[in-house]
Amino acid sequence: MKALMKGILVAAALMMGGAVWAQSYKVAIMQLPATALYQELMLAIANEAGAKIDIQVVPPARALALVESKSVDIEVPQLISHNPERLRTLPFDYSTEVIYTSAFVLYTNKAKPVDVGVLKSGNPKGYVIETDLSNLSSFEFKCTPTTSFEASLKKVDSGVIDGFIFTQSSIDPILRKMGLKNIKRELYDNFPLVCALGKGSRGGQADRMLSVGLKKLRANGRFDKLMGQYVATAKYNDWQP
Repeated sequence: MKALMKGILVAAALMMGGAVWAQSYKVAIMQLPATALYQELMLAIANEAGAKIDIQVVPPARALALVESKSVDIEVPQLISHNPERLRTLPFDYSTEVIYTSAFVLYTNKAKPVDVGVLKSGNPKGYVIETDLSNLSSFEFKCTPTTSFEASLKKVDSGVIDGFIFTQSSIDPILRKMGLKNIKRELYDNFPLVCALGKGSRGGQADRMLSVGLKKLRANGRFDKLMGQYVATAKYNDWQP
């Protein structure tokens, strides 16, 4: 009888144009310079969709591991490749709705130039490039995991490694603060940033909730108020230290 009543209520809600969500969604947010902003965004999405979320902030690699093991429903933010074959082999799914597009910058030593075209062709020259553990499978070549953003930038500055790739919006503030002068910046590529979902969850309830919330945020202008300035900083800015 309880199951029958629940089904009737769900059907009624859907007929009225409403949405019926899980009791609460578990969300892992990567520990990044903009973590607080992503927390605000996820809370706003849930509020617009009429859903409840339980947020935990963890290091990037841990966040990805949690969604891959389906210990959380959603992980954010997550880069996805342009390569369809690479997308098919991901150990997780990703949201239908893109949050925004971000410039990923290649940071290299001014005295040791790196050809972006060579990297995109599989890195036949064997450049040693670091990136965050959560992005190791996102590029066209094999990267080395970073121990910390600051450590990678120092290694680039001193010439210990050939380069470091990550989002402009996360790394540029750190680079400016560190005041390193031997580093050259250049655009590697623009990638869509999305929410990662457990494998097999694309198009499911969590994905639909995210789509509903994001579309409402954009329609009522709250997305621009909350994320507009940050999204603007994600567009490639051709400056040098």
